[in-house]
Amino acid sequence: MRYGFAGQLLRVNLTDSIYKVEELDEKELRKYMGCSGYAAKLLYQEMPGGTDPLSPEAKVVIATGAVSGTLCPSGGSYEVCYKSPLTGTWNQARSGGGFGPKLKYAGFDFLVIEGRAADPVYIFINDGKVEIKPAKHLWGKNVEDTTDIIIRELDDPEVSVAAIGQAGENGVLYSALINDRGRAAARGGIGAVFGSKNLKAVVVRGSRGIKVGNPKQFVEAIEKAEQWLKNYLFAAIPALGTVNMMVPNSTLGILPTKNFQKAHFENVDKVSGELINEKYNIKRRACYGCSFACGRYTHVNGGKFATPPMEGPEYETVDMLGPLCGIDEIEAIIKGNYLCNVYGLDTISAGMSIAFAMECYEKGLLTDEDTEGLPLRWGDAEVMLKLLEKIAHREGIGAFLAQGVKRMAEKLGPAAEEAAIHVKGLELAAHEPRSESKSLALQYAVSPRGACHMHPNWASVWDFQIDCGMKEFGLPSWPAGPQEESLKRSLAYRYVVLQGEITEILGGCIFFSWGAEGNCITPQLYAEIVSALTGWNVTAAELLTAAERSWNLKRCFNAREGFTRKEDRLPKRIYNAIPDGPSAGARVENLDLMLDGYYEAMGWDKQTGLPTPEKLRELGLEFAIN
Repeated sequence: MRYGFAGQLLRVNLTDSIYKVEELDEKELRKYMGCSGYAAKLLYQEMPGGTDPLSPEAKVVIATGAVSGTLCPSGGSYEVCYKSPLTGTWNQARSGGGFGPKLKYAGFDFLVIEGRAADPVYIFINDGKVEIKPAKHLWGKNVEDTTDIIIRELDDPEVSVAAIGQAGENGVLYSALINDRGRAAARGGIGAVFGSKNLKAVVVRGSRGIKVGNPKQFVEAIEKAEQWLKNYLFAAIPALGTVNMMVPNSTLGILPTKNFQKAHFENVDKVSGELINEKYNIKRRACYGCSFACGRYTHVNGGKFATPPMEGPEYETVDMLGPLCGIDEIEAIIKGNYLCNVYGLDTISAGMSIAFAMECYEKGLLTDEDTEGLPLRWGDAEVMLKLLEKIAHREGIGAFLAQGVKRMAEKLGPAAEEAAIHVKGLELAAHEPRSESKSLALQYAVSPRGACHMHPNWASVWDFQIDCGMKEFGLPSWPAGPQEESLKRSLAYRYVVLQGEITEILGGCIFFSWGAEGNCITPQLYAEIVSALTGWNVTAAELLTAAERSWNLKRCFNAREGFTRKEDRLPKRIYNAIPDGPSAGARVENLDLMLDGYYEAMGWDKQTGLPTPEKLRELGLEFAIN
C-alpha cells in the first residue's frame, strides 16, 4: 500500500493477550474502498452466523476510510462495526472527533478486536507499537474520569481515548463507546460488547502522516470541495448546530413527542436550539479537519440541574430526553446529555426506553411496585434523570429499562405492543416517518441495523429536491410531496442508499454530501479526491459499485442471522394517523408497495427481500451465496 491508507490491519486477541499486524491487500481493499465496506467483508467471513455478540467469539472492527485523517473536509470519522447485542443484526456506529485520524496516523486503517480478557484491560496503540495494559483501577469509573486517568498515566494530553462507562460494564444493551470525552459511537450496544470483553478503552497516539499519490491534484480537489461547501444548502447546521431543528420540526409536525403519540410540542420554545446557543453554549466544536463545527460545548452554571461543560446536546438528544418524554426543562436535558456521555449511554435508545416506560405507567402496565414507588409521569425531568442513573447501573427499574423497548414490551405482553416503537429491536430516532418523508419509513423498515435515520443516509434528502450528484446514475424526478408512497420513491431510495454508502465506505461524514454539484461533496468530487489521494484513477461509477457491494453484504450478514422481508416492518403506531397538529392525519399506508419496489430496484428477491445469487455474482460476492 503506497498512498491514501496506512496499509495495515491490527488484530488484538484479548484472550491470549497477543496482537499481530497484517498487511492489507490493495486489490481487495479497493474492491470495498475501506471503512465499513471492508469491515463488512471481515465480519462476514470471520464471524460465523449465530455468534453470540457478547461472547469471546464475537469480533469488533474499528474502521477508518480513505479520506480519514486527510485534508478532505469530511475526514474526521471512524466506524465501529459489530453484531449488535440489542438487535442481533449487523451494526455500525459512527463517531467523529480525532480518534479515527489518530488511529490511521498510528499506522492502522483497521483494528480487529477478538476474544475476552481475563481481567479488565485497555489497548494502547502508540505509533505502531501496541500494549494491552491492565485496567482494574479504571473499572467502575465513568468515561470522564477514565479519560483523565489514562491521560495522566501516559503523560500525554494529545492521546485520543475511546472508553466505555458504567453502562457498558453493566451490559446495558444500548450502551455506547465515547471518544474524545463527548463523541459517541452510540447505537446498538457497542459499550456492552466492550464490557463483555473486559475492554475498558482503546487509546491511540499517532504522529505518522498519510502519503498522497498526487499531491497537486489532491490539493486542487480539496480546494474545489472547500469552495463548493461555501454554498452549502443547510447552512444552519454549521451555524447553529443540529439543535436548530427543534422549532422548525415542531412547526412542521415532524417532531416525535410523547413516544410518537404526537408530532409537535407546545412548549418547544423552552427547548429550542436558539435558547441553547444563547444561554448555555460555551463554544462550537469540530471533528478533526472539519470546517462546519456543528458540535456544541454547553454547561448549566448553577441551580438544581448544574452541569459541567460537556459536548452536546445534539438535536436527537434534546428531543429524546425532552419532548419525547413530555419534558420542557432544557437544563435537565443538558444534564441528561451529560449523564449519558459520562456513563456511556445512547441518548436515543435511553430516551425511547424512558418514554415507553412512561406510557406503560400511564396505562397501568407498569405499577408503583414495579418502579419502587417512582412515579413515571410525563414531563417529570427529575424522574428522567433518576432513570438514567438507574439504567447505567442496572438498579431496580433501571435493569428493566436497560434491555431496550423490544424486550420490555415482550415481557409486559400484548397490551404494550402499541407503545413499542422500534424496528428489529432498535428504537426509532427523532425523525417522524409518517410526516417527514415516506422514504424515512422505508429506511426504518429495511436498514440493516434497525430503525436508523442516518446510516447510510438521511432518507428524507430526496424530498428536498436535491440530487446529491445521483441524477446521472438514474435518480428519478422529484416526488409530489413527502406523503407520496410510490414505486418511484422506492427507486429513488436505492440512489439515496448508494450515495450515502459511498460516504460511509470512504470514512466521510454524510453532512457534507447533501446538495448538488457546486455546493456539496458529490460522488463525482469524491472520485476526484480519492483518485488524487490513492493514485487509483477511481470513477464515481466505481464508487457506486463498491457501495452497492457493501450494502448487499450487510444485508447478507443479517440474512445469515435469520432476518428476511418479514422483519422489514414498522411499529404498529406508525400505521395510525397522527392525531392532531400541523401534520394531523399523516400515516404510513402502503409499506408493502414501497418494499416491493425497493427490492426490485436493488435486484433482490421480492418474496424474501434478500439479494439473489445473480446479484451477488454480479458484485463479486460469491462467498455470500447460500
